[in-house]
Amino acid sequence: MSLFRVLLLGLLLLVGAISVTSASLYLRGSQQFLSQQLAVYSQDTATSLGLSLAPVLRQHDWVLAESMLDSIFDQGDYALIRLTSLDGAQELLRQRTTGAVAADGWFERLLPLRAPVVSSQINSQWQLVATVEVQASAASSQQLLWQTGRQALLVTLFIAIIAIVVASWLLTRVLKPLALAEQQANGLRRHHYIRQEQIPSIREMASLVRTMNLMVDNSEAMVKQQVVRMERLRRQTLVDDDTGLGNLSRYQQRVGQALKDREHQGGTLLKLHLTGIDRIELQHGSGSSKTLLQQVAATLTKFALQLPLGRLYRTGFAEFTLLFPGLQLSQLSAEEMALRGELSSLVHQAGADRVLLAACEYHLNDQPNEVEQQLELLLSEAIALPDSSVFKGSASATEEVPLAQQQQLLQRLLNTAPSLLVQSVENANNHVLHREILTRFNDGEQHYNPGPVMAMAARQQSYRQLDLLVLNTLKSELGNGVEGSLSCNLTAESVLDPQLPAMLQRILDGYWQQLLLEIPERALLLDADATVRFIERMALLGARIWLDHTTPAGMVLMSQHGLEGIKLDPGYTRALLTDGSHSDLIEMMIAAAHSRGISVVAQQVEEPELANALWQLGIDGVQGFAVAKPVPLNE
Repeated sequence: MSLFRVLLLGLLLLVGAISVTSASLYLRGSQQFLSQQLAVYSQDTATSLGLSLAPVLRQHDWVLAESMLDSIFDQGDYALIRLTSLDGAQELLRQRTTGAVAADGWFERLLPLRAPVVSSQINSQWQLVATVEVQASAASSQQLLWQTGRQALLVTLFIAIIAIVVASWLLTRVLKPLALAEQQANGLRRHHYIRQEQIPSIREMASLVRTMNLMVDNSEAMVKQQVVRMERLRRQTLVDDDTGLGNLSRYQQRVGQALKDREHQGGTLLKLHLTGIDRIELQHGSGSSKTLLQQVAATLTKFALQLPLGRLYRTGFAEFTLLFPGLQLSQLSAEEMALRGELSSLVHQAGADRVLLAACEYHLNDQPNEVEQQLELLLSEAIALPDSSVFKGSASATEEVPLAQQQQLLQRLLNTAPSLLVQSVENANNHVLHREILTRFNDGEQHYNPGPVMAMAARQQSYRQLDLLVLNTLKSELGNGVEGSLSCNLTAESVLDPQLPAMLQRILDGYWQQLLLEIPERALLLDADATVRFIERMALLGARIWLDHTTPAGMVLMSQHGLEGIKLDPGYTRALLTDGSHSDLIEMMIAAAHSRGISVVAQQVEEPELANALWQLGIDGVQGFAVAKPVPLNE
């Protein structure tokens, strides 16, 4: 209930009490006055009647006396007239036992009027001859009291209504600054800034208004500073305005990181070039070309999310480049035909000409300019071809597994326990926070990095079997007495599998406090609702959940119950080594996580200076060759 309503209710009760008290006192006073008037009237009538009857009774003419009594009684003003001789032999009695109802029964019971019976002696020649008794009728007085009371009640009610209306208006005026202050407080939550221009004359209200205006000014200034900072951070994150994808500079940073990625040790780059976009813009305006580019970006994003760790960038006006760490070209070639068909349909409907795709593999420690030159050469060869949809690819000279044999290879990998390595996560004091499991798969003859194996699992929809293989192997090692907290990665598709939590409960029950489960941010991008449900279900089981490869897009989970920590995407942290970009963004992400009790770790940190820079920003832990190399789990 609002303060206005509370005060108005109190006012109503006060006015009501005053009105009832005033009306009651007025009616009681009127009742006493009328009762006294009835007694006086009865006494005057008895006296005058005694004087009138004295000559008649001197003659002992009781008949005339009776006639005089009747004429007076019939006027209706009396309830009783009794004339009695001195010796009691003669008596004349006129009395009304009932009379007309003068007022409502409840009113007459509440404020009754009763006239007293008064008597007067009748003398004849100084001798007492008779006694006359008179009682005036209270009916007319009762009616008068009823009418007077009703009018008094109406007047009191009218005055009370006027008083309430005036008081309500005054309360509204007095409390208006308080109501505006409430609007200001509600507006602050919606980033809507309201100021009170008029300062009230009441000292307390004036102080409140000045304080709220100052709070609004400070809040707006802080938000403006944040807007400026976020705009600066947006530019630093190198996002393309038209599509929301990373731009060329962001792509170059990510490729530089991928070429030094020891975990995947290579991958595939896929470049898309569209021709005829400039003609669409000339004929139909920039809006049409922008719409087409957004549709192409959405199609490519969907394609990238279907493969492990796929990332998409807009690297030119009509160019997009996809990065697939750990993926071989042969694994990508099997999917590109469907992609070209979908893109060709979009492009031709919009009025553009051709869809050209060029792909090449890269390897650990390759030079970025050499990889880019290879891509450009392949794209030039594709442009020279007359077809409207072209794909040119260049695989490495190393022997690749034919597609026909990949299924058999994956089955051998799934039937063989992988080798488990661990890499420590350390804080600034060189204290180990936990160790992450790094998996090396083998088929009995050679080892495979996770990237190619995950790509094969993607083709054959074997994500869950892959994760369960690693977890069962880890469980057997934990049973052999491995100590300390360990973190293990899950694939995005497994996280979205509604049957996985029950399987994890059967496998890992009893190890929840020792084991951290890392889920990729890619799961959030694929299905946010299913990812949240997984975190909630695992939290109920007692699992410790971390979000892996976290970018600003993953910060929406910071308020999610059950999330213990995040691992920042290396593409953001490595930029600190070059020009210091992303410093503010990383600091903001760390602060946002810490404000919700969530730990933050940076991964793939290979340079000591980068580790020091991250610790200065307040990060909790660092993982990478800068602090510790991977070692076998049982060492």
